[in-house]
Amino acid sequence: MSIPLKERLSTGDLNKLRSAAVLEFTEDLFESDNYCSLEVLSSGQQQLFIVNRNDRTLTVLSLSPDMTLKKETLFTEKIISLKEYFEEYSLKENTPPRKIEVVFIGGRTLMIEPGLSMEEDETYRKSDITSQIEEEFENLIAALKNTVVL
Repeated sequence: MSIPLKERLSTGDLNKLRSAAVLEFTEDLFESDNYCSLEVLSSGQQQLFIVNRNDRTLTVLSLSPDMTLKKETLFTEKIISLKEYFEEYSLKENTPPRKIEVVFIGGRTLMIEPGLSMEEDETYRKSDITSQIEEEFENLIAALKNTVVL
């Protein structure tokens, strides 16, 4: 049984990140096909990556341990490189990437690595949540690729 993003963000410390996301985007963030989202937890902060397909933007909400919220909206039309990193790659099986590096015009680089969440919170080590995160990560990558203007 998979646990959707909305439910994962409703638990413990992540509830504050969920509240910030709802204040910025309303509940549509979790209900609309226009948005594709993924949370990443690290020792320094909680991050929510949001691709808005209609606006062609990538928004990063970052919540630090001292409750400082940072919102950064980047236009996907300024992406010049998407690089996926794999631990093992298979041509026969669907192999999810470990992380993605997004490079923007001007040299700004953004790394999205959902595996950090497993190191930070043991809940993310459960196989059903891990597979859900991998699927959402692949959906986020697909949404990014679909919004990039070639």
